[in-house]
Amino acid sequence: MSLLTNIHIALPRKLYVPRINQNRTFWEYVNMMFNKPDPKRIEAVGPDRACAEWVLRNGGRIIWADGKKLADYNSLPSDEQAVPKIIEIDGTNSSISHYGFPHLSGCTMLQRIILHNDNYIDDRAMKGLSYGRKTLTHVQISKCPSVTDLGVKEIKILDKLETLKLFDLQGVTNLEECKKYLQSHLPKCQIQGGEKKINENST
Repeated sequence: MSLLTNIHIALPRKLYVPRINQNRTFWEYVNMMFNKPDPKRIEAVGPDRACAEWVLRNGGRIIWADGKKLADYNSLPSDEQAVPKIIEIDGTNSSISHYGFPHLSGCTMLQRIILHNDNYIDDRAMKGLSYGRKTLTHVQISKCPSVTDLGVKEIKILDKLETLKLFDLQGVTNLEECKKYLQSHLPKCQIQGGEKKINENST
């Protein structure tokens, strides 16, 4: 009876663990496919249009340089129509991830990025913000549970930042220390944040 009991306990563990791994691998693959840049598409329609498609396809919003806001992928103009430059990306509640951040490199007027309540945003995405270092002046990272202290410190590369908002980051163990570290690298940047929410979704 003891031997049978041990076998009965061991089998479910063997069957259950790979299933979790398979699910994680599957959804990671799906996320990658929805996010990663397509060089041919970028060449065909331009970096700002391709970046807008990436953000909207994953549930985010953008603001064009003419002030118009867009949240619906199906509202994009046809490929033949020229589009303005992107000045803001709002990734609130979206599924954008680090796979898509190379899109930022071609957006020459992109100033603001908001990443709020994004489960796919992690330390790799923090490092990926470097693709926008030439133009980004305002960044908000909030309620992104997979971002850690190491990821926050990657923001030091954004040397044109004027405003940085950090709050509700459960994966960060010492936010104050991170802020001091960033301030030493970005002395001209106003760094805001703490445990309490501040001006959520607004840079």
